[in-house]
Amino acid sequence: MRTVIAGFFSFIYFHEFLGVAGSLSTLDQATGMMGEMVSMECNYVNTPGKKWYVIQWKRRQNGTEPETIVTLQNNFLTEDTKPLGASWNSDLDPSFRNRARTNIRQDENGLKFNLEIYDLGCSDMGLYSCDMTGDNSATSLTKLVMKANPEKPVIHNDVVIVDENSTCELECEVLAGLPPANLTWLISTPESSKFEVIENLPAKIVKKGSDCRPRVIQHVQLLVTKENSGSIYRCQVEGTMSDVIKRDLYDEVQVKIPDPVLPSSPAYTFSCEDGDCLSDGPIQDDFKNNANTVLTSWVPSLIFMLICIFL
Repeated sequence: MRTVIAGFFSFIYFHEFLGVAGSLSTLDQATGMMGEMVSMECNYVNTPGKKWYVIQWKRRQNGTEPETIVTLQNNFLTEDTKPLGASWNSDLDPSFRNRARTNIRQDENGLKFNLEIYDLGCSDMGLYSCDMTGDNSATSLTKLVMKANPEKPVIHNDVVIVDENSTCELECEVLAGLPPANLTWLISTPESSKFEVIENLPAKIVKKGSDCRPRVIQHVQLLVTKENSGSIYRCQVEGTMSDVIKRDLYDEVQVKIPDPVLPSSPAYTFSCEDGDCLSDGPIQDDFKNNANTVLTSWVPSLIFMLICIFL
């Protein structure tokens, strides 16, 4: 008999608990893109014989005391009445309050009291709750997760020149987005316009970025020979973003050995004596003949001019 009674009360308790928990529900996780809008749902289903009085959205960050964001009071829906408008916590950070909205829909079966956040940023991520106070109270939690596209990677060089048969290391860095994207290196040799993936790269380095997005650094070591001199190395983002976004997320650098040094033309010296000019270079015969021609042409004219002057 005791077992039956205990089972009966257990059933009533369990059923009531499920009724309360089932009457208020949120998604376990809401995901939004950085800079865009995200909506966190809170759905309440009327429980027969039970009334709700207040529903609130709260922010529960880092284990601190929950911060009330917005409150909705019940006006006990009839044909002539509607629920009161949502009232915002006056102590909210203005930068958050200016980006937050509510979306309220109510009918005889229940209501939706959704919290919308625009221009989603790093500080918005975390745990939120929708709390209902009434004949029975209930709380449902939602984790707000943000995604962010990576920036364009940067190599910091356009051309790298190294000695033949020397090794060099290239570095590529990117503000990697959320979740963090990976970087890969590809090579296109002078004989081919096709890029091929370089395997066995060193482990990537992850550092703190300017915001909640990490910086990812990926190196590649290579041996530069005469055969691969002039190759183009491409650092490219790999991740879950769309192909349209991924298409432009790369940077390139050319690696080559120095250009061969061409011998300069030899310098020649000239000496002139008695109208004959000599060169220590291979053109001395031509220069001598040209010099004799010039001297022969202007000496008679000079003599004639001097005679005219003295006369």
